[in-house]
Amino acid sequence: MSANITDTYETAAKTAANAANTAGQLVVKNIERMIELQMGSAKVYAEALLNNAREALEVKDAQSARSYFEKQPEVVRGIVQRMTKDSGEIMELGRAYADEAQTLFTKSATDLGAVVQNDTKAAKKGA
Repeated sequence: MSANITDTYETAAKTAANAANTAGQLVVKNIERMIELQMGSAKVYAEALLNNAREALEVKDAQSARSYFEKQPEVVRGIVQRMTKDSGEIMELGRAYADEAQTLFTKSATDLGAVVQNDTKAAKKGA
């Protein structure tokens, strides 16, 4: 009986460790994706800001000022479109992570349940 309990504990511990490892890999993968997305966005926003600043520094007279200010709604529209795209990607990343985590947790619960069920069956046979 004691050996059976030890075997069950070891099997459950291995199953839980595998589930924790898989969950850790999922978290790291999603953190990597989020960082890549944020770094890409930061680069785009920084480039837009710098380009706009460079253009502002080139304003020398009323005509170039007028041209610069007429272009600003287009610049803002481009940034807003990029922000909308980035927000959509972040939301999709979150949804995908939630779906993957749910699948993982369901599988882990099923695997641990199977260990307990097998132990119960073995105990009944031994009794």
